[in-house]
Amino acid sequence: MKRTVLAAAIALPLAAAAQSSVTLYGRLNISAESLHFSSTPTRSASRLNVLTSDASLWGMRGVEDLGGGLRAYFKLESGFQVDSGALTSTTQVFSRESYVGLGNGNWGSVQLGSQWAPGLWQSLRADPFQRFGPGGQPYLLQGARGYTLRYDNAIQYLTPTFAGLSGRAYYAAGEGQPTGRATALNVDFENGPVYAGAFYENTLTSAASVGLAGGGRASRTASFAGAYDFGVLRLSGQYQTNSTEGVPHAKGYLVGVAVPVGAGQIRASYLHRSAPNADASLMGAGYWYYLSKRTQLFVNVARLANDGTAAFRMGPAIAEQAALGPAGPGAGQDTTGFQVGVMHFF
Repeated sequence: MKRTVLAAAIALPLAAAAQSSVTLYGRLNISAESLHFSSTPTRSASRLNVLTSDASLWGMRGVEDLGGGLRAYFKLESGFQVDSGALTSTTQVFSRESYVGLGNGNWGSVQLGSQWAPGLWQSLRADPFQRFGPGGQPYLLQGARGYTLRYDNAIQYLTPTFAGLSGRAYYAAGEGQPTGRATALNVDFENGPVYAGAFYENTLTSAASVGLAGGGRASRTASFAGAYDFGVLRLSGQYQTNSTEGVPHAKGYLVGVAVPVGAGQIRASYLHRSAPNADASLMGAGYWYYLSKRTQLFVNVARLANDGTAAFRMGPAIAEQAALGPAGPGAGQDTTGFQVGVMHFF
């Protein structure tokens, strides 16, 4: 009897371990970047040469099989700068995503915590640079008062995938704050070489974020994207529009292409952001060379044109440009960027 009890005591933890797993993963991205800022009537031309990190991260994922098709899972992900070792956020350890969820293949999944908003997932499919480098999408369309990057204190429902069709629904509570409350819906279709997606979000943003005084302002964004992989090249596009209380309407679009060449890809895109007296456009091109499935080298060039009051900054050296203070790029100042770097996944 004692032997049976002892054997059971040993077997139960081993069985539990067999039904659950935790994975450590990460991405290291570092590059040398040279930025040239044009002259304007109030500013002289200048140059910035830096070693910078772009969306480097580490994280943990875990899953447990609860039986009957039900599973529990979690994700904790933190951003940091490879060039300095500093955390991306000074207030959040897991500044990218942190959530726990329950899922079932038949009825979908529910996730609670800090989670990426639907615009991020759509931009990863539409942007040939996958949000990296000086030609990457987020630094311009995001500045069009478009999608929110992440929802904190959020509940998300993810539908099962049926014939390539899937959806997401979000609600962020805002926790009684004057900003942060949000609702969003997203639908995606992926089947072979075809991708099509759309999302709509309604967020309560701060007046200061759109240059106004006072409390929260309702910001409504609609976005559509599509892509087709012809084998010899992949074409993609995105269009989004935003309406925020108290400020003029804004809209933006992206057209991109990725062409396999040798052991790598040529990538190029054109983005345009339109708003009254604040238009901006960005052209980027690059070659990404795959040394292996986990390591790649890249070289990118881009040109950012700001018109009127537009004062967008080219990535990824956003923090380094901000540190320039008044000497940094300002309204109507254009930027030309060159970048060479390495990315490694683990």
